[in-house]
Amino acid sequence: MSEPNIKDLLNEEIATEIQNLSELKAGSDEKSSAIDDLAKLYKLRIEENKSEWDADEKYDRRVMEGEANTKDDEMKQRQLEEQVKERYFRVGVAAAELMVPLIFYGIWMRKGFKFEETGTYTSKTFTGLINRFRPTKK
Repeated sequence: MSEPNIKDLLNEEIATEIQNLSELKAGSDEKSSAIDDLAKLYKLRIEENKSEWDADEKYDRRVMEGEANTKDDEMKQRQLEEQVKERYFRVGVAAAELMVPLIFYGIWMRKGFKFEETGTYTSKTFTGLINRFRPTKK
């Protein structure tokens, strides 16, 4: 069997005091003392309710802060993933900026050397291009 909690005991005591109050004579010291006791019990119940409400409010606040922290962590994780993707994209673009001109120069050099199989550079086009076949910016 479960024990009655403080709240139930307090409510029972208040109900008992109210019933006993109606039996007492109006204006007597006993009735005044019973009213004071009843007022004290009501104050105790109000304090008990306040402490319960405060506990519930603190619990709700902790739950909301936990959810907010979880959402913040998820958002930070998404931002980190996006930064990693962006970094890989930038590295890919930088590699393409380097590799595309090198491939272009390689193809034209091969075609130029195939055209100039005699060992001398006789065509004006290939002679002018050979000076520009450097992967550096001017």
